[in-house]
Amino acid sequence: MRLSLKQENLSKALASVGRVVSTRASLPVLSNILLATDGNRLRLSATNLEIGINYWVGAKIDRPGSLTIPARLFAEFVASLPHGNIDLEATETSLTVKTSHYQSKINGISADEFPPIPQVTSEPVLSLDAGVFKDALAQVVIAASLDEARPVLAGIYLYVDDNKLFVVATDSYRLAEKQLELESGTAKDMAVIVPVRTMQELVRLLGEADGNVDIYLDENQIMFRVNEVELVSRLIEGKFPNYKQIIPSKVETSFDISTAEFTRIVKVASLFARESAGSIKIDIKSEGEVSIVSSDSEVGGNTSTAECEVSGEDGEISLNARYLQDALSIIKTPNVTFAISGKLNPCIITPSGEDVPDDYLHIVMPLRT
Repeated sequence: MRLSLKQENLSKALASVGRVVSTRASLPVLSNILLATDGNRLRLSATNLEIGINYWVGAKIDRPGSLTIPARLFAEFVASLPHGNIDLEATETSLTVKTSHYQSKINGISADEFPPIPQVTSEPVLSLDAGVFKDALAQVVIAASLDEARPVLAGIYLYVDDNKLFVVATDSYRLAEKQLELESGTAKDMAVIVPVRTMQELVRLLGEADGNVDIYLDENQIMFRVNEVELVSRLIEGKFPNYKQIIPSKVETSFDISTAEFTRIVKVASLFARESAGSIKIDIKSEGEVSIVSSDSEVGGNTSTAECEVSGEDGEISLNARYLQDALSIIKTPNVTFAISGKLNPCIITPSGEDVPDDYLHIVMPLRT
């Protein structure tokens, strides 16, 4: 294999592909990135046996071939090089890297030992604006569980209903749901659970992308294709919980408040709740005031108060401060609505304001005090 390409293009590709490389690989080759020529492009591939990624970079190919190279060493080395052309020349077991001022040899492993990344060759089931999908995922992944003891909760639930794509996650303590309107006639049946780690990586990839992301499915794999990148992942088997039943059907008390102000008083209250498992009490007064109370026998206590527009009667609820902070951190509208139906039922947090669509909700379960 012999080729030439731009340092900046190779470094960008290595940064994306390297995040998928297994950090505790059972096989040495899983710590490597596969370099393989593909027509007039170089394909970089990595897998941890759950997620696989292919990233194509334009290159001047003089001789085709393939080789796997230690991911971390190669990525850090290329990132340290100056911008400009890089020449790569590979044998079956080593790669020579040359620039105008540098020449290095890196030992690798034969490409024959690299596990194949599954191919999903069906037609795409959905095509979405990359930026819109990234924002939707970012608002939901925060609620997914990172504990794989209950695998279905360590995933993001994607399903199509009534010409909408629903993106849902829950760790049983909180829940987030985002709805995306689909173009008429484009919706196909879909109901899958994708590992949260796959979606976290997809959010990063989409943050660097423009255009559309295409979604492909087969029996137990899903593939996301955006620009010159393919991200392939296994699907989680099992049935996602019937989350609709925990969404309160009525609201007794709600208030509308500046997102920035609410975030501020929650943050201040959380400082005094660290030693009490993050427990804070939200006290809502119908005359237009919300107070957040936190206390600890050793640290002390705090009451943070803000004005707001209240609908309904007085109310109170105790919550985990971190869960509330997480919810507020991904709501980008100037105002937010906080609603409760008693102190033993979940609260609902939604964006609010003029022309704000009713397409996102975040639910936090109460603490019993």
